[in-house]
Amino acid sequence: MSNDMMALYWELASVDPIVRQKAADKLVRALYTFQHDLHPTLENAVSTPSGDNLDQLCAQDVSYGIKRLLRGLPSSRDGARQGFAVALTELLKSLEFLRASTALSLLAKLTQTEGAKGQEERDILFGRIFGLMAICQADMLARPHTTIEDVQEMVTRVLKYASSKSYIKETCFKVLMTMVEKLQGTKLETEAVEYVIPTVLGKGIEGPEELWFAIVMQSRYPKFAWASVLPSWRDASVLHTKNKAQLVEILKESTYTIPRVHLVWDALLDAVLTTPPLGKISIRDLWSVLDDALFSSSYERKYLGLLLFQKILPRLDATEVPFLFTPQLLRTLINNLAKHDNYLHKVAKQTANMLSTVAKVRKDVALQLVLQLVGKNGHQRFDQVTKTKTVESILGSLEGEGIETYIKYLQDMFINQGEPGDAGEADNVNQRRQWAVDQMLLLLKNGKIPKEEKWIQRIARFVWLHAFFKVQKTDPKVDVIQVPRPEVSDATRELCTEKLGSLLATLAGITLKSTGETRLAPGTMLDGQYWANDLQTFTVDLCKNKRVSLLVELDQEAQQTVQNATSTLHSIQKRITKTEVSQNRDVLAQYKAFELLFLHLLLHVYIEPAEAVGVLDELKNCFDLFFQDKSASPEKRKAKDADDMEEDLAPIEVLVDILISFLAKPSALVRSLSQDVFKVFSNQLTKKSLDLIFEVLSAKGGVAGAQELFEEEEEEEEDVEMISGDAMDVDSKQEDDDDEEDEGEDEDEDEDDDESGEVDEELRLKIKEALGNAAVDEEDDDSDEEEFLDDDEMEAFDDKLADIFRQRKEITTAKKDVKNQVLHFKLRVVDLLDIFLRKSPQQPLVIELIMPLIKLVTSTSRSTDDKDLHDKLQSLVKNKLFRLREVPTEPALNADRAVEVLREVHEYAHRAADATLFGLCNGASLLLTRILSHVKEPVPKKEVKKTPKKRKVETKEVPNTRSMSRVASIYQETLSDFMTKNKTRVKPVIFLDLINRYPVYAWELLPSLVDFTSPSVDAKAYNLVQAYNIISRIMKQAPKAEDEERTKFVKELLPKLAENFIRTLQQAVEGEADGPRSVGKERVKDLLKDIMVVARRSVKLIDDQDEISKLWRADEIRQVLDRLCGSERFQGIASLKGQSKQLLALVEKKA
Repeated sequence: MSNDMMALYWELASVDPIVRQKAADKLVRALYTFQHDLHPTLENAVSTPSGDNLDQLCAQDVSYGIKRLLRGLPSSRDGARQGFAVALTELLKSLEFLRASTALSLLAKLTQTEGAKGQEERDILFGRIFGLMAICQADMLARPHTTIEDVQEMVTRVLKYASSKSYIKETCFKVLMTMVEKLQGTKLETEAVEYVIPTVLGKGIEGPEELWFAIVMQSRYPKFAWASVLPSWRDASVLHTKNKAQLVEILKESTYTIPRVHLVWDALLDAVLTTPPLGKISIRDLWSVLDDALFSSSYERKYLGLLLFQKILPRLDATEVPFLFTPQLLRTLINNLAKHDNYLHKVAKQTANMLSTVAKVRKDVALQLVLQLVGKNGHQRFDQVTKTKTVESILGSLEGEGIETYIKYLQDMFINQGEPGDAGEADNVNQRRQWAVDQMLLLLKNGKIPKEEKWIQRIARFVWLHAFFKVQKTDPKVDVIQVPRPEVSDATRELCTEKLGSLLATLAGITLKSTGETRLAPGTMLDGQYWANDLQTFTVDLCKNKRVSLLVELDQEAQQTVQNATSTLHSIQKRITKTEVSQNRDVLAQYKAFELLFLHLLLHVYIEPAEAVGVLDELKNCFDLFFQDKSASPEKRKAKDADDMEEDLAPIEVLVDILISFLAKPSALVRSLSQDVFKVFSNQLTKKSLDLIFEVLSAKGGVAGAQELFEEEEEEEEDVEMISGDAMDVDSKQEDDDDEEDEGEDEDEDEDDDESGEVDEELRLKIKEALGNAAVDEEDDDSDEEEFLDDDEMEAFDDKLADIFRQRKEITTAKKDVKNQVLHFKLRVVDLLDIFLRKSPQQPLVIELIMPLIKLVTSTSRSTDDKDLHDKLQSLVKNKLFRLREVPTEPALNADRAVEVLREVHEYAHRAADATLFGLCNGASLLLTRILSHVKEPVPKKEVKKTPKKRKVETKEVPNTRSMSRVASIYQETLSDFMTKNKTRVKPVIFLDLINRYPVYAWELLPSLVDFTSPSVDAKAYNLVQAYNIISRIMKQAPKAEDEERTKFVKELLPKLAENFIRTLQQAVEGEADGPRSVGKERVKDLLKDIMVVARRSVKLIDDQDEISKLWRADEIRQVLDRLCGSERFQGIASLKGQSKQLLALVEKKA
């Protein structure tokens, strides 16, 4: 036998089932080939195969293989038993001449149990059972030469093994089942059944295995004389209803030892879940009895109960689901889901996942699952208690009618709560109603649920109704108007009001599909109207309905404002209809934006009347200014403007002011609405409207910032009412102190004040007041008499002192809350700038953002409290402003203003405190350079001279000299700062980036750079070397040789550059070794490297070596390089001589 064949036997024991399967396939195919080659016509052989003549009838490898596989079945090594059993089954199936009796004989002979004990005996028993199963599955019992004696032998052996060890009894009966199944349709079937059934059930049904056998056999052979073998069972049917008690007792036994669901349950479910004949027991009958045995017992029983539940549920009809969710089962499930360390948490989690899976596959069951989990046996807040998303996931599987049924269930729960008996019951009613509202909103927010207009509208109207109206009588025409029992409490109404913001925000994001599967605009109904419009219409109808009444009536002023705003809204909607016909998209978007604003503010009137009414008036004036009646005379429009506007503000500025005020609101909907409207009007912003945004961002933080930003609100709300009146009497000095306090500083304030040397006057006065007569003034320190507090007075003093510190802690907490409020407000305002840059990058106002944003980034970097704002502003500048895909262009762009801003940026860069700020200035400079690169330079003005008599004017053109562009001129000033100031803050990166991005402007700086390399400038060594580096970088971007003008330009500069280079090296040799202006070793290397780059570029431009040598003053360069190489100061530079030779090779004449 080859080594490859032997290796296959080892692979059969692999723990990897794929490896085992492949090895079995290869082995069986090889052995079949060997056998076929040896005896191609063996089926005609006369000899009867047996264990003795197996070697004569089989190839040597085949005979070895059969014996090796049979002998290996008892092995417990890795996956050997499984692998050998698979290979044996396939091999026996391919050797059709082998008889069952031969295989039985070999199995008994090769798996002897004599003398085996313990684990060895166990392995041998399992090996024999696997061998018997292999014989069955190889269809050997169906072969013509199989006899009833072979069947009897197998049955005898199986029953013997089953009775020997209880833990293998179920496996043995599995073999029996397989054997009877394989005998079906054979000549031995009738005879075998007549023998097997009485033999197996000879002692009656003693356990779940016999019950399993009986259930399967009765379903297959109902005409068998069952009364003879089951005399103690009524009607000779194990599943008859009269046998319920016996059946249940035996089923309980299946849960005693094995930690999995017994196979009897599969047979039982197959039998009872099919259409049952009259008199057959149902699964409902069994479950009602087993429930107590499974879920009120040990952990093991509960574990099996949950597994059994997983097996039964998917096979039940929707109408049968409720009986399965018993109180004990749900209690077990909820308790074990709630805590991760519970013993049954894993199987409970598995059960919850199964519920979600079943709901996805069977939509008809989803609703029943939800109702059971949140019903009386479950928990209304199932997901919260169990920390899962089970109910939410199942809700995502609901469709159409199921969703509507669930909503009706929730609304009925809200309406019909009965009359509460006491205060505790009233709280329960509120909780149940709150849960119902939460569940309805959850349906709206669940993205997996297909949205339909009908039930969305029902939810929205229901919540709105019970937030602001009292139902006095049921209206049969409006299904949501039903009288609640008991009456809805103030707490519940307040909850509904609080949920409205979330409700409206969710509605604004819902996208419906029309009948043609066309997706509509977000936040709109099928007819194209906004959901907010539907609620507004519903509100108007409710106000006219006598069966309901508004809880809080609006005052006359508010009613008038609402009436005017409603009239304006109707006017807008008419204009929208007309504009849709003309298809003017920009105007249509503006009308729709105003429509949204009016709709939400009209709804907001019922939530916060005072605030909404004021904003509605402003919004109406704003709309009138935006879309003034062109038919009105200019005088009337002017008069109207004077009446409506307190300040001379453009309509967009009024609108921006309103939108900014929305961003301060806690409602996410209002903030989102503000941003959506801002997108529409961002292309109409003015400088003043941007100033309004920057006023907010520039405001202080904390309480001071809140007073500045929310001045009007604070006057109405008495500044910050989170703090008691006494505690609010804090002067500005204390505010500053408290702003610096940490969160935990309340008990150590006195120590901190002592350490800082400051006296908290307000605290001292309060403590003095608490001490009363016992307080000692500073002027009375010499007094001999001193009053002491008795115990009662001391206790009272302690209480007052505790109250003082409590108030101070409230102040600190309140200030931190205000600080966060201001911070978040500013962060939202930054989003407006983000929108502006995304929607209107070509707006000329973009350049007006640059300096204010840079200054804000600078100011916010100084405080840790503004870190989030600083990071967001910096991200906006770097990632949005500096990376605009489009930029402002002429004629809209004011180029002179752009130049002015560029100059401001460079002046600010001269004072940059750190590299980060300088980097921002550099980025801004590149952006402005990009903008100005598309702008034509202004034509030079003519010189004007007047005659002495000042009457005639003579003009002449300015000579055609080389003029510098405005961009280059500003960069030149920055270059001067870099080269001449001792403590310059300019970084060379600003010039290097200009070279890379806009080399045309950099080329203009070349003459100035050459001038600044002169030793007479007295630049620092670092700056000087950087100047040479910048020159080399510019020369890399040099024009092609055919550009005669620029070649001439280079020829003019080279002699001066060469002279400065020579003088610089001379000073390096002769000058001091140290000092900021001393060119040291490393800088000399850099200098030579950069000058060689310039030399190479010049050689490419000027194709005349004699001229190159002359321009570069090659002889003088050789002399200074020889001195440099011979200088003791520069002896340590290894590459100096090599660099010198390379430079001379470039600039000297060729020999």
